[in-house]
Amino acid sequence: MKTSITIAFCVLTSFLDNSGAFGAERTKSARPSPTKQPLTYANVVSYFKSAQLRPTEVQKRCTIFFEGEWKSANIYNYCVIMVENSDQDIQITFYLTDANEMNWVTEFLDGPFFVRDETERLFDLVNADRNVRGERVGRFRVDFHHWQPKHAEILVFSFTPLRARG
Repeated sequence: MKTSITIAFCVLTSFLDNSGAFGAERTKSARPSPTKQPLTYANVVSYFKSAQLRPTEVQKRCTIFFEGEWKSANIYNYCVIMVENSDQDIQITFYLTDANEMNWVTEFLDGPFFVRDETERLFDLVNADRNVRGERVGRFRVDFHHWQPKHAEILVFSFTPLRARG
């Protein structure tokens, strides 16, 4: 009995994040990152390519990634990730049709581009249930928008690097 309680406790704690709340399941492309990479268009595109997502370069400043699978004869779940680059910022849009695909958002925010405080703040924005404009998150000004049409979830992050004061 004592062993089964210990095993149950270990299993339960493996599903908890540091705050004690249930965290997102990490089944996709979790990779530890010893050093942080600059958040650039090229680095983000490379990151999603290394995760084995299918890329389509729309133009030199826009790449779309796609993943999907049939859940049944009538249900096809998919995720589309669009990475866009402008002169001022980089924008990443996630279009998700299944809760499991939220793992791509989790993987990106936990990825090699953000330090811990930035990652925590970005998760706060995702969970805040509101859109934000110009929010300072570490090294960036962030716009974040979240829509939930009937059969999808759309999350848009726009990152503008803060300029160092001289």
